[in-house]
Amino acid sequence: MKHDMTVGKEWKLILLFTLPIMAGNILQQLYNIIDGIIVGNFVGELSFASVATSGPLVLMYLALAFGLSVGVGITVSQYFGAGKDDELPIAIDTALILLGVCGLIFTGVGMILSPHMLRIILNVPEEIFPEAVTYMRIYSAGLFFQFMYNCIASTLRGIGDSKATLYFLIVSAILNIILTFIFVITIKWGVAGAAFSTVLAQAVCATVSYIYLRKRFPFIKGGKHFDIKLAKTMIKLGLPIAVQMSLISLGNGAMQRLVNSFGVTTPAVVPAYGAAVRLDALVFVPMSGFQAGLASFTGQNIGAGKLERVRTGLRSSLVMAVLCTVFISLCYYIFAETIVGFFGLSNESLVIGTSIVRYFTFFFWILACNMMFSGVLQGAGDTVIITLATLTSLSTRVVLGYLAAHFEILGYSAAWMPVPLGWLFWATIIYSRYFSGKWKNKAVAGRLSHESN
Repeated sequence: MKHDMTVGKEWKLILLFTLPIMAGNILQQLYNIIDGIIVGNFVGELSFASVATSGPLVLMYLALAFGLSVGVGITVSQYFGAGKDDELPIAIDTALILLGVCGLIFTGVGMILSPHMLRIILNVPEEIFPEAVTYMRIYSAGLFFQFMYNCIASTLRGIGDSKATLYFLIVSAILNIILTFIFVITIKWGVAGAAFSTVLAQAVCATVSYIYLRKRFPFIKGGKHFDIKLAKTMIKLGLPIAVQMSLISLGNGAMQRLVNSFGVTTPAVVPAYGAAVRLDALVFVPMSGFQAGLASFTGQNIGAGKLERVRTGLRSSLVMAVLCTVFISLCYYIFAETIVGFFGLSNESLVIGTSIVRYFTFFFWILACNMMFSGVLQGAGDTVIITLATLTSLSTRVVLGYLAAHFEILGYSAAWMPVPLGWLFWATIIYSRYFSGKWKNKAVAGRLSHESN
């Protein structure tokens, strides 16, 4: 079923659309967290550190898949909002081919270059390097499925069908958890078992979602399946987001490298930081969910020429996202030590991990606001400015972190304390762009129709 977001109460439409996305994101984060808990408790703290320190590379691949899929979602949502249903099948086939090829390329890149990226980019300590290489090579084997799923999910969200993606993720999450128990605890494959379970779950999720999509948009024999103009538009819209999110991942990699350097003298900081990063990812769930919902809402309403609804939708999303974020932050601050301890951390690792989690609880609301304004710009197709804002935020945290470490100002906390300041710079750029109103002239559907005439 397609969901028209151009009529009705804005807050209700966004909330109902967002809830399945958030539930799906929670499932994704939970099975990442459960993987970490199982590895940390049944394999060991060093093995957990090897998986955790690979996190920036995992996020980089996810960023590329999700970012390129954003271009698909923007195009589909604006086509739907403009009533161009007859052109949707061509757009969908174009997206599947485009993202499928990208997935195959990055699968090869990941399997071949993982050792070099772990050593050069992350400076992974020698005691955990072999297991980190094993994990990343196996994980990379599933990148094709990751790219395909994100493409299909963005397509379905573009037409307002966010519930289907939730059902696929439920199957994937349950399967991943079951397989992790079997491979890690029963068969005792260690970090390799955790990676295998993720790849198999992704393969099943991608396959099921593809079958569902084909029932909605059947393959038309002899029809047009790849439109080069559409592909270029999707790349143009999605690449800035992919670059933005990849740079965030590389920035996280730079900070992980900094953490790893502190691990030489304070080994406890590596697993502590890894646990905190996994837990902080849960706080992003309402933010990213509302951002995705607002982006689809914006895309459809811009396509329909209803800009006032976009402004109202932004105000509603800001209230909902900030309230959710504050509530989660409060729970984290109170129960930080308990939840960090779930990863099998103790003593100094537990103390450091708890302090990191509690530190960020004071600032997450800033990020929530940033992501809502970014959601409007994303749905409008004004994605370059989002990349610029992210680059500014990223460079701020990396430069200040390394300077603080060099001059021994903040100790190992230099790896995370400058982050909120970067978020403030991001806010300045995003808010300025929104209130300038320049994003209103970025509609995709009308531009493509004009170019084709």
